[in-house]
Amino acid sequence: MFEDPTLAGRMGGIKSEIDPKFEAIAPLISDWLGASATHIAQHLRRHKNPPMNTWIAFNEQFRGYKMTPHLMLGFWDDRLFVWLACLAEASQRQWLASQLETQLPELATLDAAFQVSGNHMAKASAPLTLANSEVVLARYRQIKQADFLVGRQWFRGESVFQDEGTQQAELHKTVRALQPFYALLQGGEQKS
Repeated sequence: MFEDPTLAGRMGGIKSEIDPKFEAIAPLISDWLGASATHIAQHLRRHKNPPMNTWIAFNEQFRGYKMTPHLMLGFWDDRLFVWLACLAEASQRQWLASQLETQLPELATLDAAFQVSGNHMAKASAPLTLANSEVVLARYRQIKQADFLVGRQWFRGESVFQDEGTQQAELHKTVRALQPFYALLQGGEQKS
């Protein structure tokens, strides 16, 4: 569906193929994460250019997600991703940055498959190392349009796409690894 160059075609594919999958997995991820609200991307501001990706976000705010730390599960044309995201629009950026700074050493101990990124609307990412996360966090502090994301990506053709059980297990493992950091950024407790 991401190959469709038209707005109507791509939006139709997202609504008929991807959104039902998001709706099906949302209760599981909400439970694993301890999140109370889900937000499926509506792409309402799209009037000409078709979306390059789509996602569902999980957080504690029913009125939106961009201004708060959230978990994003989504698709690009060539990959599935899960990001714990603090976006440029976050209302408490400096507080979030200071919380993240205290957690960078622990974040860097996550599985080698984890990555860090400074832009939720670009595919580019780097391995999650202390040095890479320090660079992305410094950029998040200094540049108004920068994001801070940590998570995983699976590329088309990987085994995670061949079996629903494997996919669910990988998503569960990833969400549970990110959950303590999500809870900290919410100012809450870890989910046991």
